[in-house]
Amino acid sequence: MKTTGMALWSVAGLMTAALLLQGCGSTAAKPKATNQQKKSQAAAQPQDFRGPLPALDAVEFLTADQGFVAGQGIVLETSDGGQSWTRIYGGSQTITSLAFVATSSGYALTSGGQVLAYRGAQWQSISGLPGSASAIWLSGPSLGELLTTKGTLYQAVGTSGGWQAESLKGVIAACFQGSRGWAVTGGLKAAPKVWLTENGGATWAATFSPGLTAAGDWSASVAASGTTAWLLFTSGSGQLEHQPYVAYVTHDLGQNWQEVLGAALFAQQGMYPAAPQSLYGLQAGPLAGDALNAYFVSWQPGSPNDILAITATADGGQSWHQMPVQGVAQTATPYFFGPLGFAAPSGGTLWLVGSRAGAGRMLVSHDGGLTWQAPTF
Repeated sequence: MKTTGMALWSVAGLMTAALLLQGCGSTAAKPKATNQQKKSQAAAQPQDFRGPLPALDAVEFLTADQGFVAGQGIVLETSDGGQSWTRIYGGSQTITSLAFVATSSGYALTSGGQVLAYRGAQWQSISGLPGSASAIWLSGPSLGELLTTKGTLYQAVGTSGGWQAESLKGVIAACFQGSRGWAVTGGLKAAPKVWLTENGGATWAATFSPGLTAAGDWSASVAASGTTAWLLFTSGSGQLEHQPYVAYVTHDLGQNWQEVLGAALFAQQGMYPAAPQSLYGLQAGPLAGDALNAYFVSWQPGSPNDILAITATADGGQSWHQMPVQGVAQTATPYFFGPLGFAAPSGGTLWLVGSRAGAGRMLVSHDGGLTWQAPTF
């Protein structure tokens, strides 16, 4: 299964994060529910969903058939690849990212930085978090990683609660697959650097310094599968509707990195000569990838009706191509400059969710981004 990394972006809310706190809240006496909590719990009872869609922010698929989408006051689940959907949360919170371990066990991150745990048909807020969370990940059978808005990674202490700050500071992106994790540090006064952990965040080793200056104000996204990791950096120093970006890949756990794609501020600068001319003039968004395939969402400045596109490679980064999001009306596509959720579960299936004019938009492609469909409700 392809995995999607999580990033802190200035113009688009991104992808999927996970946290497992096994047994959290199960050893203490259960507090008496308030009227509002009772309403939220009642709303969490699974119900067939018929629409219309509210604004959407997040999508995650465990398999090609089993997936979830979320957004303004809603979490939907499908078990048949999106042919039908069930509402498993309906409340006042806006859900910005999802992390499901199984169909009956998962987590949701709210726009206010709170973590909600899902057990069966009940949602409960996890207390004792060290500040507002900006991302959460699964990093072991009973341990989780939490990234706060100040760029500090925290690790859950056992299964009974509590959090311990890790040594990494200024984290701008991360991705975990069990105990193996990747993190990118950087900021306004620090050039980006890439780190690897093999023990759930207990220790980290620097694996790569891309050579990007701190002046670029880089945001980052990372996606990983096995020994492969993909990095996508986007500069905040864009002009004329374009932002410089550069992508890297490692296929050997960070021993060797290769720049595989990039574009400078202007096409003739040649800052990243590996970039095909056809890939200049876009803005880079959410990233997903596995051992050979990688995809990121992009917007083509100056294109008719602001067409979204998918930039993709199917050979480990040796060659890239762009595909406009086509097959659906432009009004059915998400707006790029807002929260976007992107997932690539398997076999060339891609999911893209977001909003346009305040209403949710959901698209699926079963041919690697060549054509798209908008599910009906």
